[in-house]
Amino acid sequence: MTNTNEVTFQELEATDVVSIDLVPERKGIILKHCEYYVSSRRHGTTVTRRYNDFVQLYDVLFAKYPYRAVCQLPPKRVVVGGGSGQFLESRRAALQRWLSLAACHPILAHDADLRTFLSESVLRLEKPKHDEFVLAGTQCDEQEETPLEEMKARFAKEQEQLRILYLGMDRLAQIFDRVKIRCEAEKSDFRELGAALQALSTRDAADTPLWTRLKQAYGDAALVCTGEMFDDESVDSEAEGRVSLARDALAAGRELCARLGRGLHAERAAAAALAPPHAQLRRRHLYALTAVLQEACVWRAYAAAALQALGGLARARGAGHARAAAAWARLHAALPPAASAPY
Repeated sequence: MTNTNEVTFQELEATDVVSIDLVPERKGIILKHCEYYVSSRRHGTTVTRRYNDFVQLYDVLFAKYPYRAVCQLPPKRVVVGGGSGQFLESRRAALQRWLSLAACHPILAHDADLRTFLSESVLRLEKPKHDEFVLAGTQCDEQEETPLEEMKARFAKEQEQLRILYLGMDRLAQIFDRVKIRCEAEKSDFRELGAALQALSTRDAADTPLWTRLKQAYGDAALVCTGEMFDDESVDSEAEGRVSLARDALAAGRELCARLGRGLHAERAAAAALAPPHAQLRRRHLYALTAVLQEACVWRAYAAAALQALGGLARARGAGHARAAAAWARLHAALPPAASAPY
C-alpha cells in the first residue's frame, strides 16, 4: 500500500479471516477471566488468548503505527461470577471485529507482532523503540511527493467526508439495533403470551361446556405462540457485521484524523521555531499525510460494503415483521371469537 489508490472490501476480506470463540470454562474463583480461541485462516493456526493479550497487541501496534487507524479495543470490565452471556458475546464480537480490521489491513496484516499474536502459543511482545516512519526508513523524497499544500487540502476534505460517513453510519446502526431489540422483545412477549394461555387452558372436572370449549381454544392458541414461526432469526448477520465493522473502522479513522491534526500542528510549530527549518520534521509531516490518505481508502472500502449491505438488513427486518404478522394472524384464528352477547 504505497499509494492512495482505492482498495475494495473484497481485497481486504481476502487478506485473512479471523474468528474468536469464547473458551467455555472461565478461570478464577471470584473474579473470573475469559479466554478466547483465536483462529487465523491465513496462518492456519488457533491459539488461546486473554483480553490482556489484546491490550498488549494494541499497545504495540499503536506505538509502531501512529499514522494508521488502529481501532480502540472494547472496554475491559471486571467479570464477577462469570459475567452475563450478553456482555460476553458482545465483547467477543467486538474483539473479533477489532482483530479482523488489523489482520486485513494492508499494512498491519504484515506486521511481525500481529503474526506472533495469531500464530504463537506463547505470546511475547515488546513495545518498539521506533515508529513506522523510522522503522521503514522512509525519507519521503519531496521531489516525488504531491505538494504539501495539496496534501493538506486532501486531508481536510477526507476528514470532512469521514465525519459525515461516521455520523450517518452510526445513526443507521443505532436505528437497526433498536429495531432488533423491538423484534426480540416481541418474540419474548409472544412466547410469554403462550405460557399464559397454556396456564388458562388447564382442564377441571367442574368445567361447563363453555369453559371446556374456551380452554380447548386457549390450548390451541398456546401451541401457536410456542411454535416455530419465531425460531428463524430475522437478522441478516453478515449485513449487520459489515455495518458494525464499518462503524469501527470509521471511528478509528476519526480518532486518527483528530490525533494527526493535533500532531501536525505541534510539528509545524516545532519546525517553524527552527532556523533553518528542520528537514526531518517536514519529511515526517509528509509521511503522516500520505499515510492518512492511504487509510482513507481503507475506511471508504468498509463504508461502501456496509452501505451495499443495507438492503439485506431491510429485507431481513421486513421478513421478521412478516413472520410476526403471520403469527398474530394464526393466533387470532385459534382464539375463540368475541361473543355477540353476554353468556
